[in-house]
Amino acid sequence: MDGMELLKLAVQIAIGLAAGGFTAAGYFAVITSVGMINRIVDVTNTKAYIPYFEEVIIWGASLGNVWFIFDLPLPAGMPGAVLYGLLSGMFIGLFAVSLAENIKALPIFVRRVRIGAGLGIVVLAIGLGKAAGHLLYYLKLYP
Repeated sequence: MDGMELLKLAVQIAIGLAAGGFTAAGYFAVITSVGMINRIVDVTNTKAYIPYFEEVIIWGASLGNVWFIFDLPLPAGMPGAVLYGLLSGMFIGLFAVSLAENIKALPIFVRRVRIGAGLGIVVLAIGLGKAAGHLLYYLKLYP
């Protein structure tokens, strides 16, 4: 490898690291702004463990990126895929609920649809419908 190729490689690495850093900063800013960690702490009553929640999110995103970039197979076959689906589904669901609470979407929905009671059933039905759709897609329609 000559000097010009080495310089080109160094510039590409620097640009990749800078772009990854900016993307990660934006990702964690969104998670923080929607109050996702605060929501977890409120529900679980674990204020003393906030740094651990932050570390788990950082490590999860970092390992997920490594898995994606290097196109690694999921470990443990189907049980690994099920565990990955469960954990990523929990993350996305919690993110969606935190975002909806942050923009006050649920009170607007309740007022527009005029739901007096049974809101829990509606939320459960939405979740079960999404789960059924994902199972159908990944078990039957995904190549």
